[in-house]
Amino acid sequence: MDFEKIETFLMIAEKRNFTKAAEALHIAQSTITARINGLEQQVGQQLFIRTNKEVSLTRAGELFYPFAERMITLLKTSMERIQMDGRFQNRLAIAGPSSIWNYRLTENIMDFQKVNPEIALDLLAHTNENTIQKVIDGTIDIGIVYSKPNHPAVAYELLEQDVFVLAGKKPGSVITVDSLNSSHFLFIDWGAPFMNWFHEVTGPHFIPAFKINQTALVIQYLMKGDFFGFVPKSFVFPYFQRGELQELIHNLDDALPSFTMFCIYQKAKKEEEAIRLGLDMLQMA
Repeated sequence: MDFEKIETFLMIAEKRNFTKAAEALHIAQSTITARINGLEQQVGQQLFIRTNKEVSLTRAGELFYPFAERMITLLKTSMERIQMDGRFQNRLAIAGPSSIWNYRLTENIMDFQKVNPEIALDLLAHTNENTIQKVIDGTIDIGIVYSKPNHPAVAYELLEQDVFVLAGKKPGSVITVDSLNSSHFLFIDWGAPFMNWFHEVTGPHFIPAFKINQTALVIQYLMKGDFFGFVPKSFVFPYFQRGELQELIHNLDDALPSFTMFCIYQKAKKEEEAIRLGLDMLQMA
């Protein structure tokens, strides 16, 4: 099972069209077809349902997809490590939510690079679930997640414990549950503890008018208009100090959960120098 066949499978699954996949990979459509036919022969199952309008994954294709993604990632990671041999002594891949790179770690990362030029640093933005899986696979050395992982091979350390505040640019009347139905309420999924609390307050079927899954964009929107939303206090504290944002008063349930972030890594790798240095850098933030 070669790289090109798996890469082709993933591209067709993304584009849902053989012609568009061929264009994206800069190869002939006949080559695309030949690769998929060969892959289907290897796995012994049809991977795609082909119609005139669209291509979709079969049940076998859906089962194969996450493993194909991981195989490609592992192969690319192994090639990177081979190619860096001689130039760098080590590689350190750290992944986490986009907010961690925007609001906390810039100075620490710059200092780390200056002090450790022999380490190739790779920073990635991933969701909680993707980060945990990639740490297990070994394609990421250190992950930053909102909740503790439950896996025997993964260790964790508390990175941050903070409180949520309701932030906005223009203070007004007290925010109530009904206020959350406003088009100005900016909803961000901050992980399981926050979501459990939020659904207790609003009910499980609440649909926000405006939802963002990129936490790095939150401050931008809060600064631009009448938006308000829940954010960890450490993210917005400098804006509070400068008067650019305000902490808003609300009468929602006071039992807001803490905002937590954890560093995770493979237990077997804890004593590796690059991981130890990376953990030290993160804990200093």
